[in-house]
Amino acid sequence: MSLEDDFTDVIAKVMRRLGTSVTALSEVSGILVGEIEVFLGGGMNESVARAISPALGLDANALIALPGYLPKPVEIPGVRRIELPFGKWIVNAWEVDHDNIRLLFDAGLGERDILGKVSTQGLDALLITHAHPDHIGGVAALAAAGIKVISETKALATGRFSFGSLELEAVDLSGHCTPATGYFINGLSRQIFVAGDAIFAGSMGACKTREAYELAGSNLRTAFAKAEPACIILPGHGPATTIAEELASNPFLPCFGWSS
Repeated sequence: MSLEDDFTDVIAKVMRRLGTSVTALSEVSGILVGEIEVFLGGGMNESVARAISPALGLDANALIALPGYLPKPVEIPGVRRIELPFGKWIVNAWEVDHDNIRLLFDAGLGERDILGKVSTQGLDALLITHAHPDHIGGVAALAAAGIKVISETKALATGRFSFGSLELEAVDLSGHCTPATGYFINGLSRQIFVAGDAIFAGSMGACKTREAYELAGSNLRTAFAKAEPACIILPGHGPATTIAEELASNPFLPCFGWSS
């Protein structure tokens, strides 16, 4: 399994949201435009990375290490990643099955794709992280099958949920999408954080404006402060990871209030 974003995706996301051009990066970093263009085309260069990272608010060490980064595989009994089609990409849904409670987080893009991967029999609820099309496409089909749907707005308004021995806390992850909700799950062998597109292994969801980007970082800092270091992150795209691994390896570390 590969990461959702490579280092060029990370830089492109920041440049778009900060309104920074290659020319501006060249001026502030002292690196020639041509060298930056080669770098943005996929030619990792440590000197270029170190020169431009401060202007982009990225952690240079994590950015340089990103091509070799992949979080360690994590498996929690009862937690299943559901890979659903999203054009040429994949979007995740996550199923949690514990003590006769089954919860589903997000529903993919296709109207009925999720029904081919998840049985509705005994499914207690569908919880949504955010209302982008690739996460809510299957909502109508699941609702028609009688599944209780908890939207991101309802989750934020309610705050906490109990399903059997599972305790859920909804936290605000607005930024990439507003509103957006993350879910801390306690009651399994390790704490789980269903994060939607607020964070990926080695990256984070794109934000439309500088203000949204700053909001995303602020909300991630608040959420990370609630998490245990061993907490497992279940993102909307890419592999599962952990809070500890992202604090050590995610180039967006300054958004979380940490640096390597």
